Amino acid sequence: MIWNIAKKDFLLNLVSARFIVGCILCLIIIPFAVIVNLEDYKKEMEVYNIEVATAKKELESTRVYSGLRPVIVRPPNPLSVFCTGISGNLGNKVKIDFGNISSLPDGNTTGTDNPFLNSFLSIDFTGIISILISLLALIFSYDLFTREREDGTMKLIFSTGTGRSKFLSGKILGLFITLMPVLLLCFLLSIFIILISPNISLNPDQWINVLLIFFFALLYMAVFIMTGAFISSKVRHSSSSIIISLLCWIWFVFLSPVLASHIASGLVSVEKHDNVAYAVEELDSEFREKQNKMVINILEELNLDGLYLGNTTMGDDGYFETSGTAREYMECERRLKEGSEPVRIDYADKKWIIVKDRLDDLYRQKRLQRKLMLLSPTGIFEMVAEGLSRNDEVAIEDFMEDIREYREVLIHHFESNSWFGDFRYITPQPLEEILPIKENDLIAESGQIPDSWYYNNCSPLDLEGVPMFSYREAATPELLQQNLLLILLLFFISSVLYLFITRSFRNYDIR
Repeated sequence: MIWNIAKKDFLLNLVSARFIVGCILCLIIIPFAVIVNLEDYKKEMEVYNIEVATAKKELESTRVYSGLRPVIVRPPNPLSVFCTGISGNLGNKVKIDFGNISSLPDGNTTGTDNPFLNSFLSIDFTGIISILISLLALIFSYDLFTREREDGTMKLIFSTGTGRSKFLSGKILGLFITLMPVLLLCFLLSIFIILISPNISLNPDQWINVLLIFFFALLYMAVFIMTGAFISSKVRHSSSSIIISLLCWIWFVFLSPVLASHIASGLVSVEKHDNVAYAVEELDSEFREKQNKMVINILEELNLDGLYLGNTTMGDDGYFETSGTAREYMECERRLKEGSEPVRIDYADKKWIIVKDRLDDLYRQKRLQRKLMLLSPTGIFEMVAEGLSRNDEVAIEDFMEDIREYREVLIHHFESNSWFGDFRYITPQPLEEILPIKENDLIAESGQIPDSWYYNNCSPLDLEGVPMFSYREAATPELLQQNLLLILLLFFISSVLYLFITRSFRNYDIR
């Protein structure tokens, strides 16, 4: 009997206007969204390849250890085609500095104080699914019982001896098998477009994640089917049911996510970026004062009245490269770097305390937003989709933790090889060609300048043995573990709603 009721509803829904309109919307909107996101991914890959090639070229052309500061470029995530998450809010590059500890990738493109909060209901596949499927589920379920009562068919069905529990189960099953092909069509369309696209490919783990998102979307759809059915079991007229259902849909899909962001921003204060930048600059000034005192002390120890440098280039994070400079002046710079670079690293730790306080506040805002999003099935669905797509704040946090660990490994490598006190830290010029002041001046006056005095003619560093960063991606079991509570919560909501519907329909007036 349950299957007969479900089959009857399925066949009736199949030829209904709302089913046809839903399929047409899928055929129009889903390909458009996927194609747009594929084009965005293609552009991201083009930029990524350029940035990787540039970073590699700069690294391989580095001639002094003070310039050995690798740039790490995070690869675009192919699953951003399904769910962009917060990946569009952040940059993708991190330069390994010894004087600074990076908090987030460079290139915040949103203009917002907290890039973690601007992530819900973006125009991507899962964002459209969350809107489209929830709307269709409510449109099909809002009159699940009221239509039968208004048409008088409910009395007829119950007069045949059909129990209310069987009738209820059959009606909900009929809706589920009606909407499941629509959802499946959305995913099959997106997968087909990805398969024929030459610009993207997914590995087996990523395909598994897509499959998990599909099954979770089924659960999300079931929640809204239950919501519409519950409303239908509580009212007598379809006109009232559709109004209440649409109000619930607007709240869950649009208002709740926006309010969650605003409430989180209002309740958890975050230090202004300018204030943090000012505090960091104060520490930088303090470090420069110590560095200047070191220079004066070293000049006195070497009985020099000043520094006279040859071809010299200076830059950020202690970068210093010189050639054609006399040995005494190079010795002064060598001692300065040997003493100041460990101090620079110490000051990076002091600055990190300030920066991390603000970063922790940003994450506290995000955690509060996530808790508030638990009040919305759409919020839960979006959070799980972001997590399975590795485009959430957890993925960024893991990436930055790996970056900071790599920075520590690189610093340890410098210290264990005594590179801060090595002449190669400041000059690519061979040691035997670094001459005392008098000999250096004679050559300079003669005009017969050796090639090694121009550091562009010197050989780059041998990078063999230097630790390199390795990008790590979380495996599917790890992602499932991170999102298991959210998945169970949506299942729990669906189950509770079904129990409420059962209890409500038991007392439903069929007259």
